[in-house]
Order: sequence, then structure tokens, then C-alpha cells
Amino acid sequence: MDATQLLKGVLDLAVLAVLRDEDGYGYDILRRLRVAGLEEVGDASVYGTLRRLFNSGLLNAYVVPSDEGPHRKYYGLNAAGRAELQRSGKIWHEFRGTMDDLLGERGTA
Repeated sequence: MDATQLLKGVLDLAVLAVLRDEDGYGYDILRRLRVAGLEEVGDASVYGTLRRLFNSGLLNAYVVPSDEGPHRKYYGLNAAGRAELQRSGKIWHEFRGTMDDLLGERGTA
């Protein structure tokens, strides 16, 4: 099974999850995803996801000046984003439970 195909299906949820407790700018969000174990995630995928989530009204954005380079655009969850995180997280847990049952791994994961 190709992990990149699975990643495409859950990248929105993963990005919302890493923004749950702390706002972040593009590269920081990418780094957090990779540290969490999603090493295959690409830069362009994350930046595209951030734009799409922002345009969908799930994220707030603001610019912070930087003394060390260009200004950074930070993203954070708003109320709609938190609601989507909760909704999508529930769907993920239900799906994972179904797959665990199908694979005979319920209670061992």
C-alpha cells in the first residue's frame, strides 16, 4: 500500500490537528507534521492545504514581521476549524475502528 495515497486523504485532518494547540507558519507546520511521523508529506501539499483550508473559512491568518527574513504568514484554527477538526476526527476514529476490525487488530493497536 502506498502511504502517499493515504496521506492525501488525511492531510486536511493532520494540518488541523497540528494547529489545535498552537498557530504556525507554513514551514513550521510542515516540520511538525514530519516530526509527528508524516515524513513523506511534501512542501507543496502542505502549502496548498493551508490555502484551501483558509479559503474554506477553517483557518485565520495573520502576518508577523521577521528580523531574519521575509514576513511569515501564520495560520490558526478558528471556531469553524475546531468544529471541523472534531467532526473529521470522529470520522477518522470510526474508520480506523472499522479497519482494525477488518484486519483483526481491534485491541492490539
